[in-house]
Amino acid sequence: MTGLRDHRVNQVCNRVLRTAGAAVIFAGALGVGVSSPVLAAGADHFKDKTFVLMISSRSGGGTDTTGRLVARHWSDHIPGNPKVVIRNKPLQVIGANDLHNKVRPNGLTVAVFAGAGALGPFTRKSSSVRYDPRQWGYVGSVERGPSIQLVRRSALKRLTDKSKPAVALGSVSSDRPQDAVAVFGAEYLGWNMKFVLGYPSSSAIYLAYGRGEIDMFGSGTAKILNRFIKDEDAVPIIAQSPRGDLPGIKTFVEYLGDKKPTGDKWAAFAAWTGPSAVDKFFVAPPKTPKDILATLRASFKATTSDPRFVKAARSILGGGYKIQSAAETRQLVETAITIHPGALKEIKRLRAKYGLPSIERKAAKMVKVTFDKVQRGGRVLLFKSGGKNMKLRVSGSRTEITVGGKLAPRSAVKSGMTCKVGWIKRGSRFEASKVVCP
Repeated sequence: MTGLRDHRVNQVCNRVLRTAGAAVIFAGALGVGVSSPVLAAGADHFKDKTFVLMISSRSGGGTDTTGRLVARHWSDHIPGNPKVVIRNKPLQVIGANDLHNKVRPNGLTVAVFAGAGALGPFTRKSSSVRYDPRQWGYVGSVERGPSIQLVRRSALKRLTDKSKPAVALGSVSSDRPQDAVAVFGAEYLGWNMKFVLGYPSSSAIYLAYGRGEIDMFGSGTAKILNRFIKDEDAVPIIAQSPRGDLPGIKTFVEYLGDKKPTGDKWAAFAAWTGPSAVDKFFVAPPKTPKDILATLRASFKATTSDPRFVKAARSILGGGYKIQSAAETRQLVETAITIHPGALKEIKRLRAKYGLPSIERKAAKMVKVTFDKVQRGGRVLLFKSGGKNMKLRVSGSRTEITVGGKLAPRSAVKSGMTCKVGWIKRGSRFEASKVVCP
């Protein structure tokens, strides 16, 4: 009855928000103090606006699923009931760069990231990073539970028999905690496996499993785990750590036993998997006003306490999920991005040994050119280089553009500008990888 009563209170508050006394009643329903900054940032700021939830992954994966689950009910708990829209980014790093450098800090855009995908590159000082998670405005997070490694039943014996073909593990990148489990399994348990990287999303991995391209992957989403265990002949072999809603699965430490490494070697495992403790976290851009952040945090708390959300979350994420406050999330992030130099060196060694992408990529060759023409709002660049006429396509997601030292949209590049440009060939076309203008 308490949950139903709270839900009805929220409904009443949402209707009353359109009246002059809305702010006080809404604050009482959410448990927010009747302080004028929070209330002023609420009804007046968000009413008749569009609120964007930027999901830093393609549709169909765990980050997308969790983000959409929150978005489904968030408008009901934001003063003024703004329209909520979803915008997906193709990669975590691209979304993080955009949030930090392009998104206005007005509270109308919040991003959701996966801990490992956003924090791993920052921790390892990847050359693609243009953001600092310590400067973001934290709203809260959803922790689904530890990752579980699944292996096709028919491939299980091959995992420990190096005379057989290697078991293929599919992943979006090599930043995920389940990838660390796989690497350490190969290193210390002798797993016979190989990585198949580059899938655009988790949903693409599930399809690849169905087609037989891969035989192994990891997930933390209960609905996915249960589906593959019950219907897709998958066997859960290792949990990153104990999981209450899926008991009986051995943890990685239990499997290692006396083979568990020590010192920097085990610190490397902790650092690689550390960001998974954050899981799916919601943040606003740097310099978002404190009163607006307070409203976002209160509305996130109310949304994730809503009986409708709780019912859906238990079905999709499982009974082991938990909600973490902004302060808890920030603390987890700050812990996750701290890494000992010795652990970093060990991670680099293991990545090189198992053929994973290097941590720090070499900069692409850059050529100084003057643009003769810039067409279609910066989507096409025409110039001369080495006596040849060049035509470059500019991708909205893959091309990095900086003007005056700051990330910029394609439209910032104009005819007559002299810039440094790097490019790669994609099929029959050339595409700009990086454009740096003074």
